Amino acid sequence: MTRRGAAALLLSLAPMVAAARYGWLFWPSVAVTLGVVAMVVIDWRRAPSGTRLRATRECPEVLEQGRPNLVRLSVAVEKARRAVHALVRDEHPADVPASVEVQPTLLPAQLEYTLTPLARGRRAFGHTVVRVEGPLRLATRQSTAGAAQVVSIDPDLSAVRAWEALVRRGQLAEMGVRVLRRPGEGTEFERVRDAVPDDPLRSINWKATARTGRLMTTELAPEKAQPVIVCLDCGRLMGVAAGALTKLDHAITAALLLVHVALRSGDRAGLLAFADSVTVALRPRAGRTQMAAFVRAVRPLQPSAIEPDYDEAFAHLSRWQSRRALIAVFTDVIDPDQSQALITQCARLRRRHLPLVVTVRDPALDDVARRRPGDAEQAYARAVAASLLSDRADTLRLLRRSGVETIDADARSLSPRLLNRYLELKRSARL
Repeated sequence: MTRRGAAALLLSLAPMVAAARYGWLFWPSVAVTLGVVAMVVIDWRRAPSGTRLRATRECPEVLEQGRPNLVRLSVAVEKARRAVHALVRDEHPADVPASVEVQPTLLPAQLEYTLTPLARGRRAFGHTVVRVEGPLRLATRQSTAGAAQVVSIDPDLSAVRAWEALVRRGQLAEMGVRVLRRPGEGTEFERVRDAVPDDPLRSINWKATARTGRLMTTELAPEKAQPVIVCLDCGRLMGVAAGALTKLDHAITAALLLVHVALRSGDRAGLLAFADSVTVALRPRAGRTQMAAFVRAVRPLQPSAIEPDYDEAFAHLSRWQSRRALIAVFTDVIDPDQSQALITQCARLRRRHLPLVVTVRDPALDDVARRRPGDAEQAYARAVAASLLSDRADTLRLLRRSGVETIDADARSLSPRLLNRYLELKRSARL
């Protein structure tokens, strides 16, 4: 029943109240009330039923985590001679926040709303619930229309698309990525060209100089087909929120961009995901299909409530990766005691590989440590935050003293800093 129907029914009861004093009004008031009830029932019967409703949902088969994903609804009534007032609600996945839940409209209608998923995996849409009003707008009839739909929620790939767009325009500096090549960088032959004053003496090609009579230089390019292996810690600390998403989510987003750029550079990319045991192992390969395999592999990953076993993970890695590789370990640290196993294993990896430990900072912790306290509780929170950050800095310092490359950045600067370090390592032929 609509508000208009409820108001009409309440007004019809007014004579019934008066009948308590004037008895002769009793039967007329009963007749009026029954008449209003009959009109409400008739209006309900004349409202379009579910068999006349048509609803179509246009939604991507793959939603992106942490970003608004547009959903379009088309709702109409068959053989309707007039616009129909209705309330429309789409049964989206319960754990995915929507920008709008219920939308009042006139049918036929084209409706839009956005979904911002915070977790990866597979989710299911239900039907579209439509509550339509009768011609007199006294009653409503609720029905479902449309079909159920299953979608996948993948990590955010907007950084990959932004990279491609900026590469085409030659504007990677907008992302904070430095792509300047210095003469003599790399180990693979690229071409022989005329020398310029800035070329180092060691790059002069004396045979070509003697043959052509002009001073010639050999230009080298970074070596290709080098293995880049992403190690994702899915342990307890990676489940801590850093903004709307967890640290594991931010690590996966940065790792996807690293893998994409590595594959575009001709390198081979692989994956090792672990907590107390190895859950995903993807051998390093080249080609576009490897990126799709990487996305499928990280889609179901979720942080667990247990501590990671670095000994087991890196022992597994050593069994199937003997060639020197860049090992990007996405993890988190608290203090040197908690991170002792990580420090030990990274020092061992350094004998054969090039380990790079990547940690995600929590900007909220930095804000608390910098905020001027206004009372005793805030002073205590600041002291705790400062202590945590100090212990974290000590752990990263121990890793660097062991010869391990480190990156500690928040979600906003993590991807460009990671790419700059990767490109720098490629240019300096440290792989």
